[in-house]
Amino acid sequence: MKSGYIYVLVHPSDPDLYKIGITTRKPEQRLAQHNSDYTQLTGRIVKETGQKWELKKYHAVSDPYWAEMVFWRATPLADIPFRQGIEVDKIEWEWVQAGLDAAKKAGVRPPPKPLPDHVYANTAWMNKRLAGRGITLVGHIRSKFGKSTFQCSNGHEWRTVPNDVAEGEGCPQCGIGEKDPEEIRQAIKPGILCLLIHPDKPGVIIIGLTYSTLEQCYEENVWSDWEIHRYRNVEEPVLAESLIWKLLGYPLPNDREPINIDLSIAEQSFRDLIPLMQREIALAEKKKEDVQKTDWTNMKWDKTHNKAPQPTPKSGAAEL
Repeated sequence: MKSGYIYVLVHPSDPDLYKIGITTRKPEQRLAQHNSDYTQLTGRIVKETGQKWELKKYHAVSDPYWAEMVFWRATPLADIPFRQGIEVDKIEWEWVQAGLDAAKKAGVRPPPKPLPDHVYANTAWMNKRLAGRGITLVGHIRSKFGKSTFQCSNGHEWRTVPNDVAEGEGCPQCGIGEKDPEEIRQAIKPGILCLLIHPDKPGVIIIGLTYSTLEQCYEENVWSDWEIHRYRNVEEPVLAESLIWKLLGYPLPNDREPINIDLSIAEQSFRDLIPLMQREIALAEKKKEDVQKTDWTNMKWDKTHNKAPQPTPKSGAAEL
């Protein structure tokens, strides 16, 4: 992060026409570029009017991009205009001055808040379903039924409901990545973890894991006279089974035979399962991010020092 300046340009053709910008160079150098680059809106205005922009005000700031964001938040225009393809605005000077006053006090942007565990779990869920489809998730997923950004291998970018893409929806422009939901299911191999009880055996339970649907289990009478009391759909069945036994306080039985335990304890374990799974998945995803950051840092260092990139040592621990 480099320090820089936030500046305001004014144009003689209109006293209410301002250009607010940021730069890490001298404001005078940026002014000269605005007046000479006819591919930009500021330059086209110079070409059309024959009049050049003038530097009205500028202030040194520690974090230019943060200062710019704070500037626009202090005005009635909440969005940074350039994000909508607009470089120049007709606004009142009082708004500009309020924005400058706020930008001068902005300092350095605060560190981002840690993402909740469920965001990491949702992101891992999505990436698992995108494998081999030519679609990349941009950013993280906060909600499976909210909106997230995706990009296909042809460069098309769009925002949609993640669950729709998870169920097989492809790129709306070229169709790449479209897949039958059943094919996705077979590829990711999800499971169902069940808490089974028996009407004639109070205080005894079975933890069942199936890769079939509940309907198939009922039709095939998989668990004989045992009833499904609780169940959880799980994308990581092996992890789910290991964690449920951890919550129950028992080792995983060799033949998954019945165990004696109070039903209320088993029910609470099923309630705690999903948050614990999200926590474990989040820890694994954060480790991956740390490795990627280390690899990126090493690559930048090697490039700067003209050295061949060195592989990052891998841990012997298995990833979730």
